[in-house]
Amino acid sequence: MEFLNPNVAGDMAQLLRKNQENYAPVLKVNDDVSCLLGTIPMHGDQLFEERSRNTQWTYQLGDSALDRLDGIETGFADWHAKYNLYMVCVHVYLTAFKKIDLK
Repeated sequence: MEFLNPNVAGDMAQLLRKNQENYAPVLKVNDDVSCLLGTIPMHGDQLFEERSRNTQWTYQLGDSALDRLDGIETGFADWHAKYNLYMVCVHVYLTAFKKIDLK
């Protein structure tokens, strides 16, 4: 568990670095050289996605993919809107079938 505030720019950078170090697949070629093999998704609300994207833009001039925080792919996961859309679709279809007389 990390006790970092993603609303603070410095804490957001530490959060992204820790997650990339712990979860992104990295191949260590030498003690000094590491190669990033893939990315991991990090999803959150709109504010989290914006702050993480801005942090990655800040680090975009890094020497390697690890310095640029390329191991993390941020995204916006609006599960509440998807849930509401699903419930509306279920309601529409169920009421449509109740009105149809199958006799």
